[in-house]
Amino acid sequence: MNLESFTRNFCILAFLIAGSSVCFGGPLKARTAPTDEVVESVWVSMRVKVPTPTEMGDSKGFGLVLIDPEHGSLDDDFVWDEPNTAHSVAIGFDVHNPQPIAMEPDENGRVMGWFDEYGNWYDRPQREVSVHVNGQERVNVLSEVEFRTGEWMDLMVQMRYELGGAHIVVMLDGQTVVDVDLLDLRPMKLHAMAGVEGQLIEIDELAILQSRNLEIPFPEPAVVEVFEEEFLANAKWLDSSVQFSEIPDSVGRVIATLTLSEPEVGYDHWDKKGTIGIRVPSEVEDEEAERFEVFRFITPFRRGWTWRMDVTDFLPLFKDERAFDAHIGTYMKGWNVSFKLDFYPGVIAREPIHVVNLWNGEAVIGDPANPVDEFYSAREIQVPEGTSHARVRATITGHGMFPNSKNAGEFMPIWRTLSIQSEEPGGDVLEGDSITQSARDHLWDTDVYLNPCRPQGGTWKFDRAGWAPGSKVEPWIVEVQPEFVFGKTLTIEYELDEYVNEGIGETWSPHHWTDAVVVFYK
Repeated sequence: MNLESFTRNFCILAFLIAGSSVCFGGPLKARTAPTDEVVESVWVSMRVKVPTPTEMGDSKGFGLVLIDPEHGSLDDDFVWDEPNTAHSVAIGFDVHNPQPIAMEPDENGRVMGWFDEYGNWYDRPQREVSVHVNGQERVNVLSEVEFRTGEWMDLMVQMRYELGGAHIVVMLDGQTVVDVDLLDLRPMKLHAMAGVEGQLIEIDELAILQSRNLEIPFPEPAVVEVFEEEFLANAKWLDSSVQFSEIPDSVGRVIATLTLSEPEVGYDHWDKKGTIGIRVPSEVEDEEAERFEVFRFITPFRRGWTWRMDVTDFLPLFKDERAFDAHIGTYMKGWNVSFKLDFYPGVIAREPIHVVNLWNGEAVIGDPANPVDEFYSAREIQVPEGTSHARVRATITGHGMFPNSKNAGEFMPIWRTLSIQSEEPGGDVLEGDSITQSARDHLWDTDVYLNPCRPQGGTWKFDRAGWAPGSKVEPWIVEVQPEFVFGKTLTIEYELDEYVNEGIGETWSPHHWTDAVVVFYK
């Protein structure tokens, strides 16, 4: 009896005896025994041989699943290249993501390939690595390592649980292809299973090389519900008053979770700008509260999703009673919005003590009569006493399109520079020992087609200026150099490379939707 037949028979027997199983829908190639206890960290390895692209045949990929042996199961619709299943952390290797079928306009000028299930519009190499947690894809990247070689390769996965989630590293022949934090998952007992989609892919020597048992369980978070299934449409703003009196005295991590679900009227058909913010009362009487953006997102075309984000940097804002708001720029149907904050008790490695807004709003680009550097004017910020570190979080996305020249700003890549300079600190520091640092970044995303929230309708698969339909927007983070000498102030500057819009007045102005803060730590 071969391994696949044995496993299927084992699944049936397990179901008859215990009422549960680890059955699956695809061909299993290898499995390990389960760990004796819940693990804190684990190393898993195996060898894999994937045919070259010209010899691939009908192969679609392979997968490695770390699954809870007591609660997990692989259903009949499970596939190894997209290994979504509950009670598991899984890694998929996808070698089948072809270009859309209809790439040319039809007789009505419509490009139907925009709307099909395939996202690889630019015909990029079909060697993708994805990470899946409890039935949802969280990460998908184009592997920098070519694993479609027809030769045996070593695959190594390290997963280490930590407060509020886990950290996972995936390596091929010693080269890292995935190195990410996974938020909102819990340690478990596990065993490893590996399988393929297509008979030409081979797997061998699957093993749990090393595991360390979890000695002290991680604490559960205090949950603050901000919005719960609240309908948002017609460009309105949701408001919520939140009390933070029940959060732990010592917080080690704060994770935000946003869910967009379908309302009774159905989803909006289009991708829309979305934001969730907190308003902090002013210390000056009769002065308006100051808004800080906590979570930016772009809605999917005609569907919902759940996203998570580490927002520990905003911990100084989460106290007393605070007003939150949520907005989506839709004038059609809409979404139900749920948003919560999980406060994990613990000792924080670097405690944020103060958050300062730098630039907020829509910066028009390419208009000489309205220079963008007037919006991004240099900011001189007072450094709080006791500061040992700082970072800038710049959440910026480009919007606007043809007939703006260069298809700005949604479909125009542009370079930007962030500079930080300290005031002369005086005292025992040598004269002239202040520091200036700068960082360069390309405001352009080429992995939009790999967005886990797929497929969608519409133009979801095209490269864009810092965002993707159906995605949270991660900030560009610039850390202050370790050797930085803090004076009484920091001067922070943000500059865009030169761009002149030759289509001014032909459509709405291209702009960069901006929310940037500096966070100080002790």
